[in-house]
Amino acid sequence: MSHAMPFPATPLPASGWELRVGRGSRRRPALEVHTGDGLIDVAVARGVDTALIRGAVSGRGWSIAWGELPPGGEVLVEFHAGRSVLKAPAVTIAGAFWVAEVPKRFRSVVVTTAVGRVSHRVRRFRQARLPRG
Repeated sequence: MSHAMPFPATPLPASGWELRVGRGSRRRPALEVHTGDGLIDVAVARGVDTALIRGAVSGRGWSIAWGELPPGGEVLVEFHAGRSVLKAPAVTIAGAFWVAEVPKRFRSVVVTTAVGRVSHRVRRFRQARLPRG
């Protein structure tokens, strides 16, 4: 489905994950989310009907959220756990997507735009373990 586009891969330092940009249907940008276990998500830019938050996961000492940029391209990302709130810088990818990573585990993420606010539960991610031999 996806073919390489001229965008470098974006490494995420806390998790060790990597984001790559490919090409989806009708030559739209596609965001590929790669973990140490392989590809876990491909989001194709949809334009008007965007998935503001596409995914949100946490692992050992980190949390990540990603989604499509809304019209206007501005998002404010906040990770929440109980009363703890951490604003996280959103990095723009290929002019169509955003990603935010923080070095702590959180339970939910809230994304605010000029026209609204969306909350999403952060799923726990467990990396596959190699069999003992």
